Amino acid sequence: MPNFKVFSESAAQLLAQVSNSTAASLVTQVSNLTAASLVTQMSNLTAASLLAQVSNPTAACLLTAATIQDRATSDTLIDIANTGDTTYKDTTAQNVLELTDLTFTVINSGTSNSALARLELSADDLTYSIDPTVTAQTLAPAGQFFFVPGRFTKYAKIQYASLTTGLTTSLSVWFQAQV
Repeated sequence: MPNFKVFSESAAQLLAQVSNSTAASLVTQVSNLTAASLVTQMSNLTAASLLAQVSNPTAACLLTAATIQDRATSDTLIDIANTGDTTYKDTTAQNVLELTDLTFTVINSGTSNSALARLELSADDLTYSIDPTVTAQTLAPAGQFFFVPGRFTKYAKIQYASLTTGLTTSLSVWFQAQV
């Protein structure tokens, strides 16, 4: 850890100079013991909001910005060539338990047939139910829709089907999330 001399530096100045892992000790050095305790006990995003509540809004903003910038992401593409079947088929299920801000983007990359898509959720990757907060979508050629789960579960997946029997279409399903 860098050597700091603390005289009149604010928590904001110190947080700007170091990583989030040392935020608690630095906030302690600038006489905000309550905030330091909260940073130690909570995840950084929660601590940032708690810092704002204990009269250290500058440190809260810095901690939030650093946390979001440092977060890893998940980015997966599944390309599907539907054979014209109007029965729903599954994409690969995604374990979403430890992810935030997750979105399934479904794009109908076909040129002549609409596709159906819906979001399903599961606690055990065996028993799935349609997410009651998201309506199934009909996607015209070149159409897209962003599915965002409305319930907290461990697994999520997109189901898809052709709107018209015998007419094929292609889909691109993007799964993106922050870790």
